[in-house]
Amino acid sequence: MANSSSSTETFETFDFDPRLARAVAQLNFTHPTLVQQKVIPLALAGKDILARARTGSGKTAAYSMPIVQKILASKEATLILVPTRELAEQVTGHINKLLVYSNQIVKVANLAGQVAPQLQRPLLAEKPDIIVATPSKALVHLEAHNMVLNESLENLVIDEADLILSFGYEDDLRKILSFLPKIYQSFLMSATFTKDIEELKDLVLRKPVLLELDEDDEEAEQLSQYVIKCSEFEKFLYTFVIIKLRLIKGKVILFVNDIDRCYKLKLFLEQFSIKSCILNSELPLNSRYHIVEEFNRGIYDYLIATDESELKGEQDSDDEDKKVEENEKPKKKAKIQRDKEYGVSRGVDFQNVAAVVNFDFPTSSKAYTHRVGRTARGGQRGMSLSFVVTRESMDTNKDNARGNNSHDEVVYKRVEKQQTEKKAEMKPYTFEKKNVDGFKYRVQDALKAVSKMAIKEARIKEIKREIMNSEKLKAHFEDKPKDLDFLRHDQALQPSKVQEHMKHIPSYLMPRVAAPNALAVDQASNPVASIGPNVPFNSDKRRRAADSKTNGKSHKRKADPLKSIKVRR
Repeated sequence: MANSSSSTETFETFDFDPRLARAVAQLNFTHPTLVQQKVIPLALAGKDILARARTGSGKTAAYSMPIVQKILASKEATLILVPTRELAEQVTGHINKLLVYSNQIVKVANLAGQVAPQLQRPLLAEKPDIIVATPSKALVHLEAHNMVLNESLENLVIDEADLILSFGYEDDLRKILSFLPKIYQSFLMSATFTKDIEELKDLVLRKPVLLELDEDDEEAEQLSQYVIKCSEFEKFLYTFVIIKLRLIKGKVILFVNDIDRCYKLKLFLEQFSIKSCILNSELPLNSRYHIVEEFNRGIYDYLIATDESELKGEQDSDDEDKKVEENEKPKKKAKIQRDKEYGVSRGVDFQNVAAVVNFDFPTSSKAYTHRVGRTARGGQRGMSLSFVVTRESMDTNKDNARGNNSHDEVVYKRVEKQQTEKKAEMKPYTFEKKNVDGFKYRVQDALKAVSKMAIKEARIKEIKREIMNSEKLKAHFEDKPKDLDFLRHDQALQPSKVQEHMKHIPSYLMPRVAAPNALAVDQASNPVASIGPNVPFNSDKRRRAADSKTNGKSHKRKADPLKSIKVRR
């Protein structure tokens, strides 16, 4: 969890138990973030808290530290409800790090996995001090009397409360509350305040302290937002240029709107020997945990993630946002086996992400906010780059087009309005055509190889492989951790023919002069060279001259071999 603040206050001022203080120091946490400064003293004082803070502000540490402190002092039982299994895993991992010097005293149980409830009964029989679960899983155990909290519960945490409600857990929450005692301390942590949150506050909290912790101007400036208005084909073209020429240094998350698009983009990048890994709701749970963990460790540079928040009802709530243009018909979505408790754009703690690329523009302004919140966290700089398909630039080519009337203008206007209200600027960015036209034919060749059949085969192949990997992960995670190094998730799928000549860019297509440009920033906050309006290419004449030289020496034209033949008589 990120912990940076301009304040001189340190964690030592909270007077934690020595075991907790030592664990905090081991995590290199020195200065608490704004939400931690406000929440921790109030939590230790026994106050109910409703806190709104942006993604990546350190909300998990803000409630987990005081909970661990209170349990070490008086063995209080805690229930933490989260919307997704990925977030449950990360919350559990974070708490275990805080318990590194007291794990023999305090026990944590994560019930959000895919293990059957009856197999989790022995775990609950040990009466863990902290239980992490999704609302649906917690309700199953409460109704089966595997978990009895009507007398022992002292703390209730609902993390990402607005997302829990948008996932349709409201009825589950109401039922869970009927199994809890009348008096306990509650924490509601959320990225946004909605009408539903107000209703939940009245239901769960008693005389709560309301904390609306907006980021200051300095923190907001850490995120640079760019928009490229283009066609569907140009998305692939510009993505190729950005990645192949390393215009963005560091880890990148590329968001798409559905699973097929995930595999289309991966197969497209494979044509140029660009490795990437995929994260979507069809993959086994253990594989998803492992992918996030290795991405955070820096094993993969490019993660293609599906953002399926629109499938769970997370849409804009304003009346104008609900309107659909008359000429736009809603798409029929295929029935696909997905994990209902999957979430990537929110909750999951992606670390040190240099950039977020909205390859497919999100379907709501809320989703946009949560996506770009994956970068520029913990005082680090970051950037977002969003491709917006306009009416005028819609592709007629069936291989590239997403469908009839498929454009992003309506949602883009809402996002632009939202960012303007936040005093944030979405800067336009355009590539000069003459600078990227030379790459068009290579991109066209690559897209031809990525057919619908190739996508279908890749999807099946990936799922089969990850199911096998998932079983290995489950069996060897504790006994043989080194085996995990062999279960890489960025292996090539290659159901279609890969053209060898596409792996490398010919020298005559490479830019000769590159000037610093604000399009991309690396993890050290240094400008990265980019191909943009201010980056001229050399003329054809100079290009040919440069190609004819090696190490500063000119190559002389070889003699005509026919003229050098000597005939003996």
